[in-house]
Amino acid sequence: MKPVVVLDARITRRYSVGMRHYVRELARRIPRVAPDLKIVAVVNQPLETEAETVRVGGSNFGITEEAVVPLTALALKASLMHHFSIYAPYEPAVPFLLTIHDLIHLEFPEQFKPTILAYYRLFTRRHAARARRIVTDDEATVETLERLLGARRERVAVIPLAVDDAMLELAQRPSAGEAERLRSLGIGERPYLFYAGNHRKHKNLATLFEAWQGLPCDLVITGADDVPGGLEQYTRGDARALAVGNVDRSLLAALYRRAAAYVHPALVEGFGLPMVEAMAFGTPVVASERSVPGPLREAALTFSALDARELRRQAERALRDVPLREALRARGLAAARQLTWERTAEATAALYRTVLQEVTRA
Repeated sequence: MKPVVVLDARITRRYSVGMRHYVRELARRIPRVAPDLKIVAVVNQPLETEAETVRVGGSNFGITEEAVVPLTALALKASLMHHFSIYAPYEPAVPFLLTIHDLIHLEFPEQFKPTILAYYRLFTRRHAARARRIVTDDEATVETLERLLGARRERVAVIPLAVDDAMLELAQRPSAGEAERLRSLGIGERPYLFYAGNHRKHKNLATLFEAWQGLPCDLVITGADDVPGGLEQYTRGDARALAVGNVDRSLLAALYRRAAAYVHPALVEGFGLPMVEAMAFGTPVVASERSVPGPLREAALTFSALDARELRRQAERALRDVPLREALRARGLAAARQLTWERTAEATAALYRTVLQEVTRA
């Protein structure tokens, strides 16, 4: 009889865009790469998966999470359960793995509500101590897990993330009307630096705005113009700072493709999927030292996160140095090709097998 592995594949409003990608890609791929395991997905919305599914409610912290999810694992006689985020029941009921993408909330507690910090203290620290493995995206996060949660290094598995197939397809075959869509946003032939992501304080956009001053290009960011004082304050001469709102996948692809460079100034990241996506489009990446993941480090120009002068210098190199741009393009494309969701799923399934052997021997 195949061992039963349950995937906690719920997606709630607390999940970031990157977390949602992670859940969807693993739920879709793990059943295909693990025919030796019986994979069951606990879901709260339709997901593309060949796994058997059990539908539950959708919120965190309530009876679904604390009772329905663990009782479902018991009813299925699960040998192992993988919680795809930190939002797991206080008593998981069966041996489990826990994915922790980052510990930004604990590294910058002043930026978040006390309730989420209390959750980390009461739940996540407990889960980190009891999980058979903590799964994280990058080697740099391991030290943070040890320091802030007391995690044991030998219980942490590093499995990198990747670019989704649809974005890779757009990198190879542009959608029709890209130039027209960009022009409708006010983006023409003038070069621009590009940032994609939310505007939370730890994303450190203030350093990007400061660094951009004096560069011979525009600046384009996704999301609303919710910058204190508005982006217009940074406009000087012909150079403009533009917020293009929420964008769909095809428009995001167009923005990556046309960008002179992609800039990621965050104080820290778990993995930072936009950097991988930019590299898949052959766009040079300039990123803060603690935001760029290990597999991409040799393909990016880096700077100290709060050093606007160094960011400006690296961005100017990416804009003006043609041989360097070509080298970054080649290294970035090569790095992005190595990171596939199929490999992420295969590494995750291999981890399940290792842990199942440990559970059986225990």
